Amino acid sequence: MIKVDFSKVKKVLIIRPGAIGDVLLTTPFIRALRKALPGAVIDYVAGPFPAKILKGNPYLSNVIVFDKNKYKNANFIVKSVNDLKFYSLLAKNKYDLVFDLFGNLRSALMAFLSGARYRAGFTFRVRKHLYNIKVKPAQDPMYNVHYHTQLLAAIGIPEDGETLDFIIPQEEKDKAARFINSIKGSGPVIGLNPSGTWPTKRWPEEKFGSLAEMILNKISGSAVVVLWGPGEKHLAEKVIGNCGAKQGIIMAPETAMQELAALIGQLDVLVTNDGAPKHIAVAMKTPAVTIFGPTNSVSWNPADNSDYPAVVSALECAPCDKTQCPERDIECMKKISEMEVFETIKKLAPAKSRV
Repeated sequence: MIKVDFSKVKKVLIIRPGAIGDVLLTTPFIRALRKALPGAVIDYVAGPFPAKILKGNPYLSNVIVFDKNKYKNANFIVKSVNDLKFYSLLAKNKYDLVFDLFGNLRSALMAFLSGARYRAGFTFRVRKHLYNIKVKPAQDPMYNVHYHTQLLAAIGIPEDGETLDFIIPQEEKDKAARFINSIKGSGPVIGLNPSGTWPTKRWPEEKFGSLAEMILNKISGSAVVVLWGPGEKHLAEKVIGNCGAKQGIIMAPETAMQELAALIGQLDVLVTNDGAPKHIAVAMKTPAVTIFGPTNSVSWNPADNSDYPAVVSALECAPCDKTQCPERDIECMKKISEMEVFETIKKLAPAKSRV
């Protein structure tokens, strides 16, 4: 493996144009890199929506937005020309060190065509030949934060813990606090997130509804807030429609990314499917119960942290890491009971249960 001469590293690029939660989980990587290279320019390539996670990050110099869907309906030639223009833009920046944290062909080409002296990535298929610092990832599952930092360890840069960085303006925090105080009773405010980027990640809305009823009936003074994002309002409505207790449950207002994070930061507990809101809860230091079916809790949950318990499917086929379940109708999620989730909530909620 090539030895990095850090005296020659003046400009660094991180490539991770993935999902919101995935980008948030790279913030400890960014922080560790900044501590190792305090005087360097550190840029980051992210998708349009995940880029909002990085707004105000004090360890980054620039966030470069790559919109892979800009020409989604165009033909192959138009898409390829668009990609080449972007690669050319990166090359003009003359980076010395590039990290590909995404690992698909497009991100590997970004790294290679940047012209950087040092190009670090994982040894996946043919694209590994586009890097000159090739790291074979550990085979055993690990929290995704540590998965990324294997690339840093390979060149002698130490980790900097698991803390996730998400900068929220004080005005957003104040607005969220006013909303929560307007609904708060004598007990905890518990948020429910029924959304999920994959259908297989979603615990049924009917179960979220009956869980909400259980919370309101059995945890004194509690209030329940149902969260939702773009295109997900129908999920929140379904949860509320399946809650027998009509007092104490409320749908959250429509929120942008920083508003959602501020709101999660004001909750006493979040109950969520595996996804971005859970990682935001970790960043906001809000205790969260995460329901896992097709995804591996070891990879996506902080290790050995009692504030973030996982309720994990007991089915032998889980985790399968599949976005569709043609054979078993997402039984891994459907068979997780409301009582199991509720008992986990009780361990976190800062109020005594009536039972």
